[in-house]
Amino acid sequence: MGLNGRSGLNGSGQNHCPSIEEPQEELPPFTDHQKELVTETWRLVQEDMAKVGVVMFIKLFETHPEVQSVFMPFKAQNCESLMDNVQLKSHALRVMGTVDKCINRFHDPAKVRDMLHELGARHVMYNAKVDYMDLIGPQFIWAIEPVLGDHWTPEVEQAWSDLFKFI
Repeated sequence: MGLNGRSGLNGSGQNHCPSIEEPQEELPPFTDHQKELVTETWRLVQEDMAKVGVVMFIKLFETHPEVQSVFMPFKAQNCESLMDNVQLKSHALRVMGTVDKCINRFHDPAKVRDMLHELGARHVMYNAKVDYMDLIGPQFIWAIEPVLGDHWTPEVEQAWSDLFKFI
């Protein structure tokens, strides 16, 4: 889902560019208070971004094995070997870096949109399905909850969930 509220999917699940006439899915409001919650809790996640990112991807591969097969270097590897995989750690850090850039650019939504559009275009070239992007948010939230410990509340969970809907 992009900043414009469109998922980029038609009824067949194929990637396409939505037209202006198509109904736009409403995004939940991403409030200033939610931005504060995300920014504050992100500081805790940043302490070990690589580990959180790897845990997120391993959970993604466990729950959606078809996604793992898209990544050639990880295709036939089990979760134990992936925990120490340098390529997975590198990719996880890039994903976490994208989250960091989004958080640091809350004040300039146009920059966030442009950055995410460029990222989406690269992922289309990698044959990543748009549907896969929607899987990242829940896995990310699952991975950060234990890191946040006592800072985790339903309100924090909603803020992170809404951030990934925004992304």
